[in-house]
Amino acid sequence: MPLYIDYHQLEGELTIEDVRRAHETDLANQEKYGVQYLQFWVNEKASMVFCLIEGPNPESCVACHLTSHGNTPCNIQEVEPGFFKLFMGEGLPIDNHHMTLTQDGQADSANRTILACDIQGIAILDDGKEYKRMLISTKPKNLVVNAISRFNGRFIEHTTGDCLVGVFNSPINALRCARSIQDHLDRLAKAQNESSEWNVVFRLALNDGQPLTREEGFFEVAIKKAKRFCLIAESNQIVLSAHLKDLFAMETEASAPLPFLPSVKILTKPQEDFINLLFEHTEKSLQTESFDVNHLCLQMGKSRTQLYRTITNLTGKSPNEFIKELRMRKAWNLIKSKERNISEIALEVGYSNPSYFSKIFHESFGCTPSEMYSIIR
Repeated sequence: MPLYIDYHQLEGELTIEDVRRAHETDLANQEKYGVQYLQFWVNEKASMVFCLIEGPNPESCVACHLTSHGNTPCNIQEVEPGFFKLFMGEGLPIDNHHMTLTQDGQADSANRTILACDIQGIAILDDGKEYKRMLISTKPKNLVVNAISRFNGRFIEHTTGDCLVGVFNSPINALRCARSIQDHLDRLAKAQNESSEWNVVFRLALNDGQPLTREEGFFEVAIKKAKRFCLIAESNQIVLSAHLKDLFAMETEASAPLPFLPSVKILTKPQEDFINLLFEHTEKSLQTESFDVNHLCLQMGKSRTQLYRTITNLTGKSPNEFIKELRMRKAWNLIKSKERNISEIALEVGYSNPSYFSKIFHESFGCTPSEMYSIIR
């Protein structure tokens, strides 16, 4: 039968005993609806519960909840078992009531830490041409994948875009992994290795998130935010979401602050909200050729000066540069998909003139869209 995960956001104070009692009533009624409740996760602090269920359809899973205790989920999504295990992990203990625990026996909140790593570099092809910011070569990618595994994370192979993605049960392990990647790539850069595959720049971000939100699918929000935070990082920098600093302190139980260096940027909650709003407005408007800073100012409700200052402080880029980078990144990914021709891709990212689009693309990547097609063939 299909596998589902659902999400409950409960009102008022939530206790583990309340959830255990509700789960017992689910078990008493599950046969009637042809479903099986396998395990659940409790986040007492946030009054959230996540249930893993086998069933013929989502309606049967919801109906059993409704009959048992009336707590219908805010969201329910089908999940592929292998993908589910990648994110949630395998071998975690479950108590006699089917509640999922951490390795130290505490209630597992179901939150996971997402690491996003963007690596770009210079590739020199057989004809001697030098292309900037080309596809990640094998060794840097392997370095990231091996580091994720070494720090007890799981590498997520198939996500949209260029960022490499790892998921961790432990925020501290995720941070240690990011610092390890950062230190390794920094040392390689300083060694000035002659091999072009190591001539790279990189950006990393860490974000924690829950399996479902009210509207979006399995870890979609957590991954989306991690990638966005990665794209606003400066070269060779790690960006941390606001909530992670508190999680680090809780996990280490240390009174002394963690050694955050200048190469690590910690976002505030208002900064996170601004970044997500900025991406939402920009991404949905990239296809519109007339979309520019003036339109973005209106959408964001800020003056040109305010917007320039805020975006520059957060990203190190002007608003125009930020918009252009998102357009070129989208074009890059569309070319890699090989599903559209150059004229169609130009229109998709807001350029009605394919020649001008090719010029901007060449300035960004050191090769024309046509050359890019031949490289990835």
